[in-house]
Amino acid sequence: MKENVTFGLGSIALIDKADDSLSGYFEQILNGVGGKAQDFISCVKLLIANRMGDCHSICRLKDLPGEYYQQFGFSKPRSDRTLNRTLERLGKSYQFIVHNHQKIIKEHGLVTKEQFPDFSSTYFEGKNSELGELGYSRDNEPGKLQITFGICTGMNDIPTALTIQKGNVQDKKHFRIMLKTAKYVLDEDSVLIFDCGGNTKQNKRLVRSKKFHYITLKPKKKGPYKHLIRFYDHPDYQQVSIVLNEKKYTCVKVKIYHEYNYIFFSESLYNDQMKTKERRFLKELERNKQKLKKTLTGKIVDEYLCEDGYILTKGQLQKVIGDLPNPYVNGLEGYFVLQSSIDEDPFKILSLYKDRDKAEKLIRNMKEGTELHPVRHWSKWSVIGYLVVIFLTNFLINLTLLRSEGQALVKNVKLLKKYLMNLTVTIVYPPNGFRFHVISNISEEIRSILGNYIDKYRDKTLQLRW
Repeated sequence: MKENVTFGLGSIALIDKADDSLSGYFEQILNGVGGKAQDFISCVKLLIANRMGDCHSICRLKDLPGEYYQQFGFSKPRSDRTLNRTLERLGKSYQFIVHNHQKIIKEHGLVTKEQFPDFSSTYFEGKNSELGELGYSRDNEPGKLQITFGICTGMNDIPTALTIQKGNVQDKKHFRIMLKTAKYVLDEDSVLIFDCGGNTKQNKRLVRSKKFHYITLKPKKKGPYKHLIRFYDHPDYQQVSIVLNEKKYTCVKVKIYHEYNYIFFSESLYNDQMKTKERRFLKELERNKQKLKKTLTGKIVDEYLCEDGYILTKGQLQKVIGDLPNPYVNGLEGYFVLQSSIDEDPFKILSLYKDRDKAEKLIRNMKEGTELHPVRHWSKWSVIGYLVVIFLTNFLINLTLLRSEGQALVKNVKLLKKYLMNLTVTIVYPPNGFRFHVISNISEEIRSILGNYIDKYRDKTLQLRW
């Protein structure tokens, strides 16, 4: 007699619901990618369902019960070789898949006028990846090889583009690649809202040449900022007071050539930055107390080794009159400048830029919710395919949340996964009878996301038996 089996049903139901809502999403984006493999789409769904659940490594997926595989149309569990080959096929065709994805969301009206491109990275455990390079690590892993990726998402949280580059590609270069990808899905006069990493004159010219608009943060360099801040108190320019998210701002709008500069000042931001710099200053004083002691007693302060021997340094104290100035205070505290090709009310410009956290949340959900890092694949195409799976997983989740029309009680992917895994189905094998299954843990949170779609998976024969 076979033992009863229990497994998570939430991720399977979410994938099926999203697929049906777009009239066969997987058939459209993966058309022709799988070659002769008849179960290619099922393998992709399996990989996506895994990212919505426990995020097992591929070599552990074969240990899942056969009944779980039957939900995807498999007759038996698939080997890790088959699933790794699926990743490689996804990687080799990822640009084709992203293009198909863009066509589908365009047809269903899921592309908003405002788009938020952003860039991040993830790291490798090992040094054998072709795409791995040393670069600026957003994950505080500077000694490990990494890969950079870019995403673009709309005001409705629907991801519209994915780009993948080596780990040493800077944001300003990556932005140009993102623009080439995103332009196929954007309408004329769309607005790209991005941070200072992609803010260069060349990038802004490219945006305007595609007949798009931009809103971006000016990099906080002392010289250029001082030049703009002088307009803030200039009598020819009017200061406008606005309140956003219970915070007060004052703005001056200045047009320089064909660009509008919105110079903002916030008292609360000024106080926060001054407190931060004061703490940094006090830490520096505490750290240098030992050097001060050695200097006053005439001892050696530092010792350096060179090819001819040792370099011994002694200090000399230079006193100042009055209070010791904080060297970290530069006069830019409390100010920030938004640059745009749009002549608009400062409140709207600031509101749109504040909405840029939608891109940051998507990246956070990719990393923490669907557990992007670390990457443990080696081949170039497997790594790219892995990122495609992560991207598609978050798209399906955001699409389902959007189609819930604000009824969803859970929006954080990391928390949502717990509810999806709690929704379980138990396959019961009675000693003398046919098997049946029972769905359990249908919480209010799950019902708010999946609605009545869960009823599709109920055992319809139970009412006839009892």
